Amino acid sequence: MILYKYVSYDAGMKIIQNGSIGFTQPCHFNDPFEVEAAYPSTEGTNSLDIMLNSIRNWGKKGIWKENTGILSLTRQPLNPLMWAHYGCEHKGMVIGIDSSITEFTCEETNLVPIQYGSVIYTNKKPDTPFLSKSAETIEVGGTFHFPSGQLERLQRMFLYKPACWAYEEEVRVAKCIKGIEDNNSIISGKFTKIDVDGRPLYLLNLPKNVIKEVYIGARSQLLNDPNKSLGLIKEIRKYQPQINVYGCGISHNSWELDYFELENAANHALQRTSR
Repeated sequence: MILYKYVSYDAGMKIIQNGSIGFTQPCHFNDPFEVEAAYPSTEGTNSLDIMLNSIRNWGKKGIWKENTGILSLTRQPLNPLMWAHYGCEHKGMVIGIDSSITEFTCEETNLVPIQYGSVIYTNKKPDTPFLSKSAETIEVGGTFHFPSGQLERLQRMFLYKPACWAYEEEVRVAKCIKGIEDNNSIISGKFTKIDVDGRPLYLLNLPKNVIKEVYIGARSQLLNDPNKSLGLIKEIRKYQPQINVYGCGISHNSWELDYFELENAANHALQRTSR
């Protein structure tokens, strides 16, 4: 299954050139509710227990936010809101990635493998005691594998989001990054750390040929010049020869985006101007 990443033009070209994708700590996400559903606020048999548990849980949530890297993908490459919010106002790119790779699916190296990573959108934050009673323990901020018996807790930590985000159709991969400051090759994978606007981004190398599609935003100036379009395609395929490159356009009869094969469109445009 191909899943998608909305990015700016510059970020998209770096993904294509380097063959890597970034994981971000929840403490740097734009949603302050990340990880906040991890522990019920009413745990305890009396008011003192509840207060002490609240303090402990606050600390645990902080550890999870610091020691986890999350890759956020989506199911839909033509969502106008996603383009506006994450695709540089329709001037950026959408990168389509084969999500079946071991780096995303392996239960020994992913805290939340992608096959379990569909985000759950609700109007009310879950805050009741857990229904499942797992005997499997989980190390706070230090669990590298997928503890299947703790799925309910993992969902509350990393997969529950307010319903207002439902338009994103998000699918996540979560990896433990504990110890990454001392060693960039950990159980979760081998990462390269870079700085993006003052926050760390941990780049994971992707296998060859897993980037399958690229969509160019409807407002990109590259779509207005067929020579520039063909130049972009040549540059992309220098690094990722298997990629299908599409351009986006505004539908004439709906509020949706259309897409087209950019190479064919550019060649046809050149043929028309040469007549």
